[in-house]
Amino acid sequence: MKKDTLSGLDIDLYSEKFSNGFEVYLVPLKNMKRYYATYATKYGSLITEFCPNGSRKNVKVPNGIAHFLEHKMFEQESGIDPFSFYSQSGCYVNASTGFESTRYICSGNTKFRENLDYLLNFVNSPYFTDENVEKEKGIIIEEVNMYKDMVDSAIDDTTRKCIFQKDHHKYDIGGEVDEVKSITKEDLYSCYDNFYQPNNMFILIVGNFSVETALDVIRERVENRENKYKVLPKIKKEKEPYAVAKRCEVVKFNIDVSKLTYSFKMKKKDFNIQDDYILDLYLAILLKILFGSTSIFSEKAKMRDLYSEFYYNFDSTDDYLILNFYGESKKQNELLSFIKETLFNRENIINEDDFIRSKKVMIANKIKASCYIDAVGDSLYEDLINYNKIITNKVDLIRQLKYENLLKVSNNLDLSNNSIVCYVPKDDNFEIKN
Repeated sequence: MKKDTLSGLDIDLYSEKFSNGFEVYLVPLKNMKRYYATYATKYGSLITEFCPNGSRKNVKVPNGIAHFLEHKMFEQESGIDPFSFYSQSGCYVNASTGFESTRYICSGNTKFRENLDYLLNFVNSPYFTDENVEKEKGIIIEEVNMYKDMVDSAIDDTTRKCIFQKDHHKYDIGGEVDEVKSITKEDLYSCYDNFYQPNNMFILIVGNFSVETALDVIRERVENRENKYKVLPKIKKEKEPYAVAKRCEVVKFNIDVSKLTYSFKMKKKDFNIQDDYILDLYLAILLKILFGSTSIFSEKAKMRDLYSEFYYNFDSTDDYLILNFYGESKKQNELLSFIKETLFNRENIINEDDFIRSKKVMIANKIKASCYIDAVGDSLYEDLINYNKIITNKVDLIRQLKYENLLKVSNNLDLSNNSIVCYVPKDDNFEIKN
């Protein structure tokens, strides 16, 4: 195995790529009590149309099928589901589906070999029948409807639909009810056979475990597993236009206090930074200076009672960067105006002292997070999904960030292409004035 060190964190990383394309990442932390294993495929809700290797015909499947497939992997032909198996040793098990990946997790402090072996085995053993697929539809439809009744999920869904015209980020990960109803076992097997293959999967283990034991189990279960298709399918992607799909939307909802999002869609190429991770670092610092808990914005907003809840984030697609601001407020237009004012006056707010301070805080947070196996595991997992590699020198890269480059990133923000979504109480006649 190849051995690297996560510089500045005193953590060793062992990695290997098998001849079938499967990737192994092992991070032993002997001072921890638990282990945290993630078995993942680089297949998420964005992929709904693809052409398998050797075929000339595209396969089109319903939205939500990656999430449906994740659910169905927990049903085993033996009748013993993973939850029952892992409960016997007090081991935690779960799974999640995102836009770009699906992951299966087990975590515990006993029976490492047995639990790792079962994780690999159950994800490698699909069992779909017409009957169990139909049974699952009712469960997933209930989940889809539950999220539609939750305001935070609903406003997030509407926001994405207002930002994107064609990109599949606009579609809910779980799909719509009619789409869920249309899924068949043949659809599930088609997606599994094409994307749950060694050349599209990896395992990441963090915590207290034996590297030798882990590698023995992984080799036995995965090293000789053949890819059904030696080359991954060609995925059809829609070309996303620059303009947002809708500039404003107001939705009446069963809530007492209004919630809003203010989103900005920008071309990534305009930032002239080739490394996505470096761009993300600069954006994180920039937003912290402008809108963080110790910012002038935060201080003044609290004095003016502009919100009861506020946070921000940013997302990326292949071509675009999306800045998102979320607020809960009874003064929606004032909050929107203050966000806009802060963004447009940012050159008067950003200073080098805050930049240096933010770098130090970021490094401190990296070191602090290294004491928690879940945080380490999730961070490395996000590296593999977002950057297609584990970044071993994060602390060094943060130290190397330059103030003049932060200013360049700030100057390249495009604030012209934006969308506002407000969810308001049903008796509120609110209108967006921003």
